[in-house]
Amino acid sequence: MRFNSKELAVMLQQTSKFDKEGYLLMKDKQDGFFKKSEVYINRYVKLKGNLLFYLKQKDVKSEPLGVIILERCVVDLALDDEVENGFHLVFEGEDQSIRFAASSESVRDSWIQALHVSSHECLKMQLQSLREQVHTKTGVDPMHLPVQPNSSVDFESHSDNASQDPVLEICLACSNLPNDSSDLPPNVLVVLHTMLPPQQQTWLHHNHTEIVEKSSSPQFLKTIGFGDKYGIDTSTRVRITVHHVVERMTGTMTQLGQAIFTLQDILLKHDLTLQLKLRDYETKERGEVTVTAWINDERVSLENLQAQQSGSYNKRPRTVSLGRHSHNLQAHFNDIIKRSFRFATNNEKSMLQMSEYMAESRWTFEIPVQLLRLWVNEEKRMISLLQDLGELPFDQGYVQKETSDYSMSNVVLYNQHVAHLNEYEGVTFKRSTDRTKEDLEFIPINLHVERMLVSENAGSKGKLYDVTTMGAFTAHCRDGKNGGLSRLLHQLQRGYYEDAGDEQEGSSASMHQYQQQRTRIQKACTALNEVTELRQQLKSGCERLSQLAVSADIGKVQSLLANMKNKTNRLTTVCAEPIVLQAAESYLAAKRNADTSEGGDASSLRNMADMGSKSQTQQNWKWSGTNFVKSPTMEPWEVTRLNVEAAFVCLQSIVEELTRQASQQITDQLLMDDVPDQNSASMTLEEELKPALSKFQGCLEIIWARLYLFLTFLTIMENKNQVKAAHDAKIRRDIVNAHAITTLVSTVAASILNQDLISDPAFGRQLLSVGLLFQVEGLLSCYGSEQTMIEDTIIAVEDLNHVTLRLVAETEEEKTNCSAAPKANLGEFVIEGAHPDINRHNIIIDMPVQAEVFALLPRELQEGRQIRVVPILFNVGISEKATLAEKLGTTGLQDKLNVDSFAKIHEYYAQYCKHFEDPLDPSGGVNSLAHRMKILQNNVMTRKSKNVEVLHVASEVTRAMRGLRAIMCKSGKDRTSMAVTLEMVHILQRNHNLASHVFIQSLDCLRSVGCRRENTLKNTGMKKYAFSTLQMLYIPKLYRAPSGTYGNVQT
Repeated sequence: MRFNSKELAVMLQQTSKFDKEGYLLMKDKQDGFFKKSEVYINRYVKLKGNLLFYLKQKDVKSEPLGVIILERCVVDLALDDEVENGFHLVFEGEDQSIRFAASSESVRDSWIQALHVSSHECLKMQLQSLREQVHTKTGVDPMHLPVQPNSSVDFESHSDNASQDPVLEICLACSNLPNDSSDLPPNVLVVLHTMLPPQQQTWLHHNHTEIVEKSSSPQFLKTIGFGDKYGIDTSTRVRITVHHVVERMTGTMTQLGQAIFTLQDILLKHDLTLQLKLRDYETKERGEVTVTAWINDERVSLENLQAQQSGSYNKRPRTVSLGRHSHNLQAHFNDIIKRSFRFATNNEKSMLQMSEYMAESRWTFEIPVQLLRLWVNEEKRMISLLQDLGELPFDQGYVQKETSDYSMSNVVLYNQHVAHLNEYEGVTFKRSTDRTKEDLEFIPINLHVERMLVSENAGSKGKLYDVTTMGAFTAHCRDGKNGGLSRLLHQLQRGYYEDAGDEQEGSSASMHQYQQQRTRIQKACTALNEVTELRQQLKSGCERLSQLAVSADIGKVQSLLANMKNKTNRLTTVCAEPIVLQAAESYLAAKRNADTSEGGDASSLRNMADMGSKSQTQQNWKWSGTNFVKSPTMEPWEVTRLNVEAAFVCLQSIVEELTRQASQQITDQLLMDDVPDQNSASMTLEEELKPALSKFQGCLEIIWARLYLFLTFLTIMENKNQVKAAHDAKIRRDIVNAHAITTLVSTVAASILNQDLISDPAFGRQLLSVGLLFQVEGLLSCYGSEQTMIEDTIIAVEDLNHVTLRLVAETEEEKTNCSAAPKANLGEFVIEGAHPDINRHNIIIDMPVQAEVFALLPRELQEGRQIRVVPILFNVGISEKATLAEKLGTTGLQDKLNVDSFAKIHEYYAQYCKHFEDPLDPSGGVNSLAHRMKILQNNVMTRKSKNVEVLHVASEVTRAMRGLRAIMCKSGKDRTSMAVTLEMVHILQRNHNLASHVFIQSLDCLRSVGCRRENTLKNTGMKKYAFSTLQMLYIPKLYRAPSGTYGNVQT
């Protein structure tokens, strides 16, 4: 510690009376001939308070050699034989002790006693003991008044000592508070402390309200809860201290007054309202405080509670167990934080009770691990396909090997991530300050679910509103100097044009050829997906045909066969499209140039067929006598197509012949008055169809496997000059997709827990007919690194089009163990669209639903119908960087994004209107959804600085169509908090008649003492939004943090 030696010397000389003084032997270092040694030296020691001075001699004018601060230390006897009557001081965290020795045992004991009681800690313990004794005798705490006014209290650092679901809540209001020294109304803050005698003898901080500025009669919006799941002790004493906040940034405040009551006092009031006088430290009246309470359980009888107070007032009221509000976020979320508020409405007789919840998703780490394992399988599949291509000519073989090496490196990298993430067992949150940690790059940043429960009256069921908050879907650990994903993928496409330009030598036809090359992979993925879908449908048709053959239902067999014929014709047509023929010819030509057979051997192709097959029957195909099965790739692609057609014609002819024979047999038996033998007919039909069905299914697998092989060859050759760039883009895409899919799963999980929504029949029909709308709101700017984040996020949200949901019933075991969890699965279809990838398939997420709720779902959903996700991203930058982007004219990416997003949400709206009426105003007035869509269109098309109205209207439209919402910024902490709280207040005003005069106060209250302040604490260790005063000048007014809640914080 720092000290002024001269001042200590003066203090020592001016002190006439010491607590104890005398000669002691003190072990100290002594200079020797070769080195310093420790010996006992006679010193004169003086003790004053917690300062122990030691001098050379007793002379009053002698300056001290040193001083020892007697705090956080203990005095022990010296048990060794080094010196007689020894003792030593042992300091906390120090290995070396300070050793002394006295002239006699009595002198030693007196010094030990004096040193023991000299520390401030010991005096504090003595004071506490005296407080307890006085309180026990008088029932009054002699030190209940705080320190003198004009103190500095860091009330922002206190965490609320309140349960998630309190059994009793109160709201506060003050009146007639005195003005400050400038004769202005005070800035009022109320801090509450509790004490439960006789177990507790000290006041413990419990909670505090928001700050209401410049008001002598403030009405506080934040409510204070008491009790937990075990009940509430009505003898709990509550101290209310009212402060005037002089300087919010530093926490400087002046105490106005305080009052004390017990919970029993307010429960004995018939109207549950208590009025108390506020008194200052001089016991003068300084206004009044009104406490209004309510019980969060209608089963509790207030009359029975009041009847407990009888007889002697000295009898301690017994603990009363009151029920709680039930919410089910615990099923899928951790670390749930709750804040409660009470708002005025335009109806003076009604008040809004609002509870805000913030929770971490349990699957923040689990879903990325599942996805990484799926992508490892994808890479292994690609390696297998590359091996099945066989030996290729030199240049093509080099591309083949390079692609295989990168796929193998991905397998190693992703397995390392899986192993590392498995070590984070029980962790469900990634701080914004950890966003650059490479081992956590697949984990979304600061992912939380915010839930708002609003009820008109205390105790009523209320309505739920959910929104997910998170950091941007971006790869912070990856190099972003070349831009984000959307730019990288466009650069890959331009690479195709450069190849064409080299071949055409800058001819006028090069642009046309670029347009063709740019879409070759898109056409390939589209063709593969269509064949995959037809293959699935034809396989299902074969299974259905086998079932009908058992029942010998000739009519249904013929109808099904006609349908299968159309699909078979379509399959062979797709396989004859130019892109497929070109891919087949390119591959077969490469094999001829390599002077090898035209493809892999029969075993490798059968492995590919097994890879694409999921049923056991495919592993037991029964082939005909033809020899193409032994070497299927030796035949031309045209022959493979014809084999499919021939196999189906064979199947069709067998059915027609058996149908004719069955009809003739039935006719003959009727003419002979015999009863037709249905069992004999069904046995014949089933036995005859089995070989033909097996042969047809085998042909389907062969044509699909060869098609996959040809199109894979086409794809890797398209990227022959940019294999590394394509590899880097794939990893970056996987990272941001992991963020987006995990966010989607967490958002859907919260909506499933909203039983009012998931059990609504209209919502079930909407999922089947138009899909699930998932709207992401971005607050990123088109400047600097945040533009890269937008480019990554655009692709991440776009790729959610390839994610589908499947609802599954929760089992009894999962319900008992609370082990139900979403599961990610690979689908059959590759990624197509603007940015296709033949090495990535669609993702199917199985979402568990409570059995009783699952039974209410539409039959199609119960049978496993997949739910399409319709993702939409609107972005408007609101920071000072957004101002720079507007000045520099670099907001084109944002403008195009919002225009495209409006087109998507309008398409969804058009489909929605075909099945449902307008949810806001069926008459089509100014409050209708159709009118809100027009307003959204106008705002999207209007070039206006920081037009946040786009975000507000998009939010309203999304919620009107039962869509799910997510909000993000760079870290999901500061700008996101402003947007979340603003949306909450907008919902209260729009849907629950929030009084207009408390709009701003409600907004400031949620931002000051709501859950979002806890979010900043979890991320940075400080309850401060990371805004500077300069940034506040550029942020739109409704997005500005209240004074005192922000500062320079490392995020």
